[in-house]
Amino acid sequence: MTPLVDSRKLKVAIITENFLPKVDGVTVTLAHLLEHSEAKEVRSILLGPSNMQTAEYAGCQLFRAFGVPLKFYPGLSANFFPPAFVQVLRDFQPDVIHLVDPIWLGIQALVIARILFPHIPLVTSHDTNLPAYATIFGFPYSRRRGWQILRYFHSFAKFTLVPSESTAKFLRRKGYANLRVCGRGADAEQFNRSVRTSIARESWGIGKDEVAVLSVGRLSPEKNLLVVIESISRLSAASKKRIVLIFVGQGPWDKYIRELCTSKKLRAIFLGQLSGGALGVAFANSDIMCNTSYTETFGQVTLEALFSGLPVVGLHAEGTADLITHWKNGLLLDVYAPEPWNPYAPLDSRTPVAYYDDCAPLMKPSSYAFGSLTARYATLLELLVTDPALRSRMADAAVSTAQQYTWDRCMDHILTSYIAASRCRIKPRRVFLNSGPARLMMDAFVVSFAILATALTHVLYMIPTFDDFADFMVEFLFDPDYFG
Repeated sequence: MTPLVDSRKLKVAIITENFLPKVDGVTVTLAHLLEHSEAKEVRSILLGPSNMQTAEYAGCQLFRAFGVPLKFYPGLSANFFPPAFVQVLRDFQPDVIHLVDPIWLGIQALVIARILFPHIPLVTSHDTNLPAYATIFGFPYSRRRGWQILRYFHSFAKFTLVPSESTAKFLRRKGYANLRVCGRGADAEQFNRSVRTSIARESWGIGKDEVAVLSVGRLSPEKNLLVVIESISRLSAASKKRIVLIFVGQGPWDKYIRELCTSKKLRAIFLGQLSGGALGVAFANSDIMCNTSYTETFGQVTLEALFSGLPVVGLHAEGTADLITHWKNGLLLDVYAPEPWNPYAPLDSRTPVAYYDDCAPLMKPSSYAFGSLTARYATLLELLVTDPALRSRMADAAVSTAQQYTWDRCMDHILTSYIAASRCRIKPRRVFLNSGPARLMMDAFVVSFAILATALTHVLYMIPTFDDFADFMVEFLFDPDYFG
């Protein structure tokens, strides 16, 4: 073993499916990690997607993988491990290899690390519930088989880093081990109430007595936006007239959401994709944040809303339930609450958190529960729309909650995990192919094998377990939406 005294001696190689300029919770976290690592004198290199626009970030050298764009999800690519990066790893001699959300490139890196660098400990991150997203986007993947395979991959890591306690609880139920909750943060200078101005609201055409209800995220099916739109359409005429629905984001449902708002006679403003100061202004000049997603592992935009002093109306679901306390800094809908439903009923640690597998069927418009759930969500929303004093109290509580989440605390958790993992580093085995064409051929062969193994893995995702097959038959026979 080669224990490290402190982080200044640490060298980390990071392999990630995504990085800047794409902006989401994962890429923002990585950017802060590299900045924090530079401040702590941790040396890092990063292999990421082909669309990275710089060769260096915060003192970290960036290496691009070859990528094939994914037509069904603009901005994402299927990336392939470059054989030359194997030699980069040999020269760098990292103490830890961190695989961020291993799905495609990360699985290739895992295979390569196990064959060529078995002495280097691995750390993984779980930030995306891949089986859920695969189902949403129509991939023929089997959910239970998918979780089995992902659990197997993460089992090679000394630690698996997760952003929230609810996600850790979910993964433990799936059989994951060695989980560490790291949390996230937000930029208090970018997201705060001080940038609220009447000028911005006037430019959007929002009057003094109107309430701006904000939705931030991709205009895409996984965000469950139909619940927001249907709920607002159910409000009383007086409340509905006061609401201005603001969408920040783009996505494949852009046209559909616009047409739906028009058909429901909702007043909606579409600001498109925003970042930096413009995004902070959008948050600060809104009054309520809606987040009905049930696929989040944290909910970065929810935390940014809290920093901006916005009460949040959401679901008591994974990620959101960690940040929002019912009747303190927002309102949460317990999707499993029986009749008669009471919006004032407390939600505590005994209240079940909604996860995709159980929640998704209830959120379909054809579901028996959809009408009831949207009516309940509308009730929660109306309580805030009609009560400025309640919004003000919750806004203060939101800012107080946000102060508990700092990037420094999150990054220190990650670096502590790196140091703990690095203590498991062992002396490398003797390698007989030290240089020359033979080693290059070996590297190329191992990389090719890793790509083939990764492709095979995605074939295995399609082989259902018995329970997957049973779920399919129930959906095929009884779900009216199955054939579109």
